[in-house]
Amino acid sequence: MITINGFLHRARLRELIQRWMFNELRPGDVDELLRLVHFNNVYVSRYLERLADTLFARLYDSTLRVEKVVTKGALRDRICRCLPAGCARCAELAASYARRPGQFFRETPFHGSLYLHDTADGVRYVGSSRIKRIRRLAEKSARKLVDWLHASAATPADGTPDDLLPGERQLLQRLQKTRGAPDMRQLAINDVAGIKVILERHTPDQLVALLQDSGCRLLEREEHVGIYRATNLVIEVRPDRTAILGEPLHERMLQVFAAHGYTAQQADAALREFVLSGEERVSVEIIATGYTDMLESEIGRCMHEERILRQRHDPRYYGQLAQNTGFLLEFLFTFPALPRRHLERLPLRIGDRYLPDYFDEVRRWLYNNPSVELNDL
Repeated sequence: MITINGFLHRARLRELIQRWMFNELRPGDVDELLRLVHFNNVYVSRYLERLADTLFARLYDSTLRVEKVVTKGALRDRICRCLPAGCARCAELAASYARRPGQFFRETPFHGSLYLHDTADGVRYVGSSRIKRIRRLAEKSARKLVDWLHASAATPADGTPDDLLPGERQLLQRLQKTRGAPDMRQLAINDVAGIKVILERHTPDQLVALLQDSGCRLLEREEHVGIYRATNLVIEVRPDRTAILGEPLHERMLQVFAAHGYTAQQADAALREFVLSGEERVSVEIIATGYTDMLESEIGRCMHEERILRQRHDPRYYGQLAQNTGFLLEFLFTFPALPRRHLERLPLRIGDRYLPDYFDEVRRWLYNNPSVELNDL
């Protein structure tokens, strides 16, 4: 099933996701999920920070300044203040953004780090790092599953071509039949951890060589051309586990584990065991592009949010299977953040039909928010 290659204990998480998709909840799942979600969040954030710091320092032969941001508005404000000299298209895009900033999805959550290079000519924005948000991770997983089922429907195992595009019922039947499929590489998520590099003095080939010299292994390379121009790399990294375990858990994380019965010492010990017993290597996505193309992707002709809206309205991803899968995974990654130590049942069955209204009520239940209905029951 879904494999998140930036995480540790990927097989355990994959098996849990698969069981939940088939409505199989086990007594130990809540504690298992607590560790799989939160310890992976700690691990990814720590190794991504170290990797990005090292990469940008080597690209620019110096330590760069880092700004933390939590919205796309903060990112877009910064990139419009660091325009390269003499770029007419960059100035045009920045002026358009300044005239109508509210049209550019400024409140989109973006928990990332911006890398800035202080020069004699001013501050230059040279890239960023980010961890994919829960909802985007859930949506991408659902899309990959639906795409894989559609592709498998075109060439069934018996070799007989399907003349009709499969409907939801057929897709669900195929999901049931392929549940134990040995080769599910198409359902791998490689970009839970990501770095964007604005190439100035280097070419993509030089970036790849630098990464390989640093001990990274290139797994995939894809060139994007047209309205969106960039080089996408998927690399395999071996994080320094000793350095990652060299600092204790943050107070907020300790509070989450305390709500589940862990002392601070037990939580730190559990993190250590989790990291040392996990895989040695993880995958990271690196996007290499130029400043103008980066601006086009943020405030120009190929803005991220517009692509997200197109995906959400695509008939393939607006059906029962995609919606249910996406919500179930969103629930799976959200539940461990709450002080709930028990889960009696899963909130949905993949094969059943629900209105979005139901999902709203589940979210209210998760966060103990009362219903907005004022009926006197």
